[in-house]
Amino acid sequence: MRTLSASGLAVAAVLSLAACGGNSGSQPTLSLDDIRDLTGLSAPIETAAAQQAREQEIYARADSLILSTTHVETVLPDETRTYHRWVSECSGAECELLNPATGDTHTASLDTPLVAPDEAEPIGSAHGITLMSKSGRHMDMDFTTLGAWMEHSAFGLNSVRGAGEEGEWDTLYAGVLGDLTDRPLTGSATWLGTMVGTPIAGDGRGDRLVGTAALNYDMNAGGLDAGFSGIRNIDRGTAHGVEAVIFSDLEVGPDGTFARGQSGARIQGGFYGPGHAEAAGIFEQSDIVGAFGAKRQ
Repeated sequence: MRTLSASGLAVAAVLSLAACGGNSGSQPTLSLDDIRDLTGLSAPIETAAAQQAREQEIYARADSLILSTTHVETVLPDETRTYHRWVSECSGAECELLNPATGDTHTASLDTPLVAPDEAEPIGSAHGITLMSKSGRHMDMDFTTLGAWMEHSAFGLNSVRGAGEEGEWDTLYAGVLGDLTDRPLTGSATWLGTMVGTPIAGDGRGDRLVGTAALNYDMNAGGLDAGFSGIRNIDRGTAHGVEAVIFSDLEVGPDGTFARGQSGARIQGGFYGPGHAEAAGIFEQSDIVGAFGAKRQ
């Protein structure tokens, strides 16, 4: 069976960021207009082709890769289901991945070549960021991602599915890459953008969530606050049960990165581009795994 082995996870981790889609490979049940009405997104201000034109350049100069915990569901021919987690610890352009149940480990890095997606469709825009739904197929694996390539970074919610003679599997995780500002923050500033995510448990596992991302930094008040609010399920057309996720008083390092917590209760991200123009990262809380991107206001 094609399980998410160490080598398979490495391919999935970087390539589906490249395909920067959603919910276990299914198509949205809402129209694009319905999704925009539900989430408050405007009509897209950017085409898929325009965003794809930046991908190779951003990927080539990226020096940061961040992956959330990867959640794997395997279904055997007798319909037995098993669940595994790959916990990530990320620094610089690499993430060390560990399956706590088996002790298996692997390193995912930006050395893997970027593969362009087969299909891309703009969903809508907010705060200068156009959310894209993308899909592709590589090495008998189907990839979908919901996210965006900004000017200096990319963020995405990723789903990877595969099958073999002994059953099938699907994975869910979030990822971010980009060109770090690599300078400390000073004074105060605000970044606004979009978050994407999915429940990793229950009937809604794999449903796509969209909301607003807001980050506020005040050096005199204690640090960085990150909030994700107005969370909507764009596959069911409803508000998600958890309407807001908050991380307060995050310490920002001298290189412009921040991190707190462990698998299941974690946030990790950084600031990208000249003048800390963009913020991006992953988060895990309230059984949601997600990613976000935002632009300085």
